[in-house]
Amino acid sequence: MLQYLMADLQFAMIDIVPYFIDSFRNSSRIDYGTGHETNFAAWLYWLARLGVIKEEDYHAVVARVFVKYLELMRKLQLVYCLEPC
Repeated sequence: MLQYLMADLQFAMIDIVPYFIDSFRNSSRIDYGTGHETNFAAWLYWLARLGVIKEEDYHAVVARVFVKYLELMRKLQLVYCLEPC
């Protein structure tokens, strides 16, 4: 992720990386639920606040990026028999 952030925004890595990581896994739980989705949304929010995602891209980010994330997580739930929270 560091390579995709402009040099002047790399200070934010310590804040945004945990949201991204926790949107895919949690070290204390093996189930999947809304907490993961909330972390992904928070990660997208941070990118928007930092100006990485522009206002004119908000609709596309929700319609494409967030939807693709949900599709991926549903596949992982089925393949690895993850229980929903």
